[in-house]
Amino acid sequence: MKDAASADDVVKALNDLTDSGVASERAALHSLGIGPNDAKVLRFLLQRSADDEPVTPRILASMLSISSAATTALIDRLADAGWVEREPYPGDRRSIVVRETIPADSPARRVLSVRSASAAAAAGRLGPAERRIVADFLDDIARGEKQDIDNMSADEEAPRAS
Repeated sequence: MKDAASADDVVKALNDLTDSGVASERAALHSLGIGPNDAKVLRFLLQRSADDEPVTPRILASMLSISSAATTALIDRLADAGWVEREPYPGDRRSIVVRETIPADSPARRVLSVRSASAAAAAGRLGPAERRIVADFLDDIARGEKQDIDNMSADEEAPRAS
């Protein structure tokens, strides 16, 4: 059994994870010649295609917090590069569905799924109770960071006393 970890050990491990994620993302973007939003969309589409859930441009715009015009430009860029295709939305020909077109054996698919594959492997080595603890811990960090960012934004928008 491993020795007990201190709070500093946990923070260091989280910082190491963040650093490796940044390095992994930089390598993925460079090797694929795409930008951060392109990668985020492709990962999202890969995840949703496994569940066979349709993804509309509106869903992508909301996820990225960008305009419909910017979303159209992003989809155009990915379609021109052969990463995605547009299909009519089932039952509503006025809308479209965006689907990834990355072959299952493509190195691009592996590059885009490095983090999720590593996380799934590590989570698979944990028991159900341990996974719950880790998931709650990571959710707490994400909530705390979001709240801190929201508070900073509110502070920046508050009128300044002269």
